[in-house]
Amino acid sequence: MATDGKPGKLAHIHLGVDGGAERFFVRLAGALARRGVEQVAFIRKDRPWRDELARHCDVREIRFSRSHLKRHFVRWSISRQIRAFGATTTLGWMSPASKWMPKPGPSMRTFLRLGDWPDGFHTYGNVEDLIGNTPEIIRQAVEMGWPADRAHMISNFVDPLPEDLKPVKRADYNTPEDATVLIHLGRFVERKRFDLAIQAVARLPEHVHAWLIGDGDLMDDMKALAKTRGIEKRVHFLGWQRDPAPFLKAADILLCPTDAEPLGNVVLEGWNAGLPVVATASPGPSWLIEDGNTGLLSPCGNADGLAASVLRILETENLGKDLAANARAFLQGNYSEDAIADSYLKLFRQGVSR
Repeated sequence: MATDGKPGKLAHIHLGVDGGAERFFVRLAGALARRGVEQVAFIRKDRPWRDELARHCDVREIRFSRSHLKRHFVRWSISRQIRAFGATTTLGWMSPASKWMPKPGPSMRTFLRLGDWPDGFHTYGNVEDLIGNTPEIIRQAVEMGWPADRAHMISNFVDPLPEDLKPVKRADYNTPEDATVLIHLGRFVERKRFDLAIQAVARLPEHVHAWLIGDGDLMDDMKALAKTRGIEKRVHFLGWQRDPAPFLKAADILLCPTDAEPLGNVVLEGWNAGLPVVATASPGPSWLIEDGNTGLLSPCGNADGLAASVLRILETENLGKDLAANARAFLQGNYSEDAIADSYLKLFRQGVSR
């Protein structure tokens, strides 16, 4: 970014598909655009969030080839376009983007933003600085050998929900109007522990239902598990939803039962929707949540503990409302768009380099 206080030009490189990280990418691009930052983004073709991103920056769809020869050509093409654009900063999103980063120089700096655990630095040759969205990501990066003075922590923010946002109708998803609805969102992969959510529902009263939002390789296995536990009528697989906000608005409690969650963006989204949050004590939720004040934590991998947290909310008068109110105040004070976007701009202007 420009060092004279004026917004410079920013290039993004993002190879993601669709998920919480992609929602935040689009969100941050919008926040920076509102601050006058001119941006260009290099993404894979046919991303479902492409048109939304295009409201905030110039979008260029790239075929990121795995061929060794083609990879060099694509990297050269991206670098040429970034310099022709006049970018003063290039921001790569997650480790795969590091392979395509241009070389930094006096007129342009390079950052890699990590929303997941660092996986080694063998491809980080053109990366000057790391940005992690939790202290634990930064701690692990430094422990693995990344210089501490070039590792920076900036978390995420969520957009306030529109005041006129209408919740989805429960009847449209075969859910009784008087049910207690637990909601869990994410990719159907092992670490997201959809199985733990299902096992917890099996331990809870019959009026408790679960909405599982997402897609992935383990979905069929999770459907089979719900059937095996005899609760297939209480566990609803709603598929991937581009905008989960209307579903969050219609639910009662957000679950985050993951084993190895770096941040837990769904925790922020649950707080934003006014839901009490029940989570397992993986690194991100443990950092975000003050147990008993802004949410409830239980041991990772423990379905009994997860179910007990839900029962505590159901059986303790006003506990859910108090958790949600405390969390909303904490969210607004620490994870606003202004605070996070300003942190990015301040970092981009600092002139930190090798």
